[in-house]
Amino acid sequence: MRYNTSSMAAIPSSSPRSRTLARGRRIVLRTPTAADEEEFLALRRASWTFLAPWQAESPGLDPLGSAMFERYLRFGAAHARLRLLVCSRRSGAILGSISLSDIDRVRGTATVGYWIGERHARKGKMSEALALVLERVASRLDLRALEVYVLPENRASKGLLAKLGFTRRGTAFDYQVVRGEARDHERWTFTCPSRASSGNPG
Repeated sequence: MRYNTSSMAAIPSSSPRSRTLARGRRIVLRTPTAADEEEFLALRRASWTFLAPWQAESPGLDPLGSAMFERYLRFGAAHARLRLLVCSRRSGAILGSISLSDIDRVRGTATVGYWIGERHARKGKMSEALALVLERVASRLDLRALEVYVLPENRASKGLLAKLGFTRRGTAFDYQVVRGEARDHERWTFTCPSRASSGNPG
């Protein structure tokens, strides 16, 4: 889908310099730059046993290699995507990532994907980061609804989504290939209050 990327000026995606989009009590959400590659990949490599069961495959692309990070950076607003690094407010260290894809400014919808490094998991940090997306980033993008696709056995992720106000809305069959197998994913959705109350069509 093509749309006017000038309307995304307030939310840059792959700028040469990092920009902060939201700050929480412990978390900062900022855009990534090429300088983040080493730290970003080191975190994924150290966490891969933890992350691999949930990661969709991209044929021919090493999920822990430089080409993957280059693609992560390159797919920005022109591809209806927004990449955000989840960072520690105290130290600035990268903790994980949140991506908004399939951003449709007409319908006001987007799909959210996320991951966090193993040593930072189960400490409420991704919960805080996603809450910042729902409360601040979504409103800046004028989004009406967000959706997340999650594997049925991913109890931790489903518990997080339920806590944040997402609701399960059905199943997407053969949604993504994970570990060589096309897997069904549950579809969870969140209605953004700002758009829901405005009466804008979805």
